[in-house]
Amino acid sequence: MAVSNRFLGLSSAVLLVAWQVSAFAQAVIEEEPPKTFAQGFIQGVGLPAIGLYHLAAMIGIGILVGIAARGILPVLAFGLAAIAGVAIQLSPYDIPADGLFVALTTMVIGVLILLRQPLSPMVASIVFAVAGLAHGYSLGSVLVDADTVAIVAYVSGLLVAQTGLGVVSCAITLGATKWPAQRTALMIAGCLVMVAGGVAAIEAAGLIG
Repeated sequence: MAVSNRFLGLSSAVLLVAWQVSAFAQAVIEEEPPKTFAQGFIQGVGLPAIGLYHLAAMIGIGILVGIAARGILPVLAFGLAAIAGVAIQLSPYDIPADGLFVALTTMVIGVLILLRQPLSPMVASIVFAVAGLAHGYSLGSVLVDADTVAIVAYVSGLLVAQTGLGVVSCAITLGATKWPAQRTALMIAGCLVMVAGGVAAIEAAGLIG
């Protein structure tokens, strides 16, 4: 019980820090088309942290990969799918109700963490591809009217951020396999990811800004 209470306190502190970092990033990083390579790269790295549901999804993907213990390739698959989502955003085609898809995929990731069952390659591929497309499409909206150099820089930063967060969360999950409070840790992580998805759903419904 003491371990669980300590972890709950630590998780709350981490969530508070993430919220503050998100608020700081939102104040520093402008959500407008980047004009230079540096601006594009900084936005690609930083914008995913502004929306906690994007951050939660990326960390959640890493946790799922750690649970399955099948290497980091699925993390890269999510990142590549996100780039494809950015490409769709810049194409004449649209993904209808993209905000809802972002919310649903984030909540699904949270549910899968709570189940604590390793995903089969087929299920993992579907979940990661759909989630990556939805999140990449949403994050790519800032690139409308940006030039090619800024777009390439943004996509590079996005891939670095997503891969880095996924690999770190995967490594932490693998390192916690023998920790007595692993089940509690995964339960709290899954709940936090689900809550982030719920917030995204509320935003998509226009109930909050």
